[in-house]
Amino acid sequence: MKKTTRPVTLADIGASIGMSAKTVSRVVNRDPNVSQATRRRVEAAIAATGFRPNLAARSLAADRSFLVGCFLVNTANFYYAELVRGAARACRRYGYHLVLEELDLQESVTDYYREHMSNIGHHGFLLAPPFCDDAALLDMLDEDGHRYVRVSPATQPGRAPSVYADDAGGVAALAEHLWQLGHRRFGIVSGPSGHLASAVRSHSFMESLYRLGCLPSDILSVEPDCWNPVVTGGRGAAIRMLGTGERPTAIFCYNDELAAGFIGYARDIGLSIPGDLAVAGFDDSEGARLIWPPLTTVHQPIVEMAERAIERLVTPQSAGDPSLMCGVELKIRGSTDPGAMSDPA
Repeated sequence: MKKTTRPVTLADIGASIGMSAKTVSRVVNRDPNVSQATRRRVEAAIAATGFRPNLAARSLAADRSFLVGCFLVNTANFYYAELVRGAARACRRYGYHLVLEELDLQESVTDYYREHMSNIGHHGFLLAPPFCDDAALLDMLDEDGHRYVRVSPATQPGRAPSVYADDAGGVAALAEHLWQLGHRRFGIVSGPSGHLASAVRSHSFMESLYRLGCLPSDILSVEPDCWNPVVTGGRGAAIRMLGTGERPTAIFCYNDELAAGFIGYARDIGLSIPGDLAVAGFDDSEGARLIWPPLTTVHQPIVEMAERAIERLVTPQSAGDPSLMCGVELKIRGSTDPGAMSDPA
């Protein structure tokens, strides 16, 4: 009969370095009160034995789940893809597991949660737009005693810990950049109605221009009638905006994908970028550096925002102020400034 190999236990690891199984368990479960010296010894012993913690046993021992739930509307979208990347990275760092659920906007997130997720025993939830503002979902999570952290909430910002970007500051810098280039007629391709970022970006862009001396009549705003794919929405917005009488000379788009679609149509009708039309976006996606000319945009640290949100979710003692704002940076490239045409950084 073939002899089976007994799995390595926490007690085995502890015995090999003269420590208790409880101390090893604290390291495995990312207890912040363990000293660095102890942590290094235990992690070295774990690596030497090839020990792999059992999630079910670990959850029972720690009296909590190590699952983080996350609802998303489109994992192919740059923003959500980056959010997942940051959340997954942070979950690995803290020993948690990210559970993704992609839903259509037509689906009821509350029905899905109640039918499929309420009894799984998640440690908590990462809530991105638009689900971070679903009052019924928040009520259910509160009733069930689940922790959650919201990313860029539009309503009740103090209801739970949240993380967001300084959209207003970034857009204000962009407006001043376009004004200094001599533009006096502007177009805005706004984001989804009901999203905090959409309202903040559009409002901040207009208010910044007003302070610089722009008249309300010199700002034209449209909302895309298509969001899947987003690039198509940008193209449709360009068709509507550039078909007006006196077209704008500078366009701010809610995100880079809309800007790419806008640029595509503008070039199709013979407009040069940025000679005839300056176009800027928001997010600083990979595509912003790959299109021609490279896109002027506002970089927001989406990966960092997700990491900070997970940190707040799994280590409550680090939360501090319920609302955490992350800084942004204006990236000036060739789509607005001919002098930056060769610099996609």
